[in-house]
Amino acid sequence: MKKLPLIALLALAALGSGCSWFHSNTRDQQWHAAVQERPLEVPPDLEKPVNAAALTIPTLPNAPAGNTPETAPPGTLAAVGAAQGSASLLLNDTVASVYNRVGLALGKGGIGNVQHADATAHAYRVEVNTTVTEKPRGFFSRIFSSAKTHVVSNIVTINVRADGDKARIELQGPEAAVQQLQAALQQRLG
Repeated sequence: MKKLPLIALLALAALGSGCSWFHSNTRDQQWHAAVQERPLEVPPDLEKPVNAAALTIPTLPNAPAGNTPETAPPGTLAAVGAAQGSASLLLNDTVASVYNRVGLALGKGGIGNVQHADATAHAYRVEVNTTVTEKPRGFFSRIFSSAKTHVVSNIVTINVRADGDKARIELQGPEAAVQQLQAALQQRLG
């Protein structure tokens, strides 16, 4: 019986030593003997070219010193007007350029679907989806039911017209759709 604890102790010692019996310590010796090599040298013809001159912005002759409101660059949003069911944006640009910019803004998506575009009249017909919330009527209906929301498809017409030396974008249609389209165009054209 005295041999059993001794055998158990030897078995635990063998298990505790782990895998060191099965492999040598050559890997550790190689690790400590490793020497760092010298850094990689890049040939002189492969170094990064100097491009400091490419980052300078050339000055134009006869350019104004600063952009004041009177001399705003073409295409900036100069004024915004709105009424019930209609809105307008005034841009400091030509009618053809603004018509093209509106087309690009509508083409990016997320605003509405262009149903018709007339380049000669500088007009668009756009389908805009708005969310309408209907609240229940009556005392008990408000207590026992919730508001219902649904998506409504609206048609908004966009006309680009000359207004002096500027271009005016006129939006007409249902009020919620006009406001949604006006906000999106202001963000994209502004």
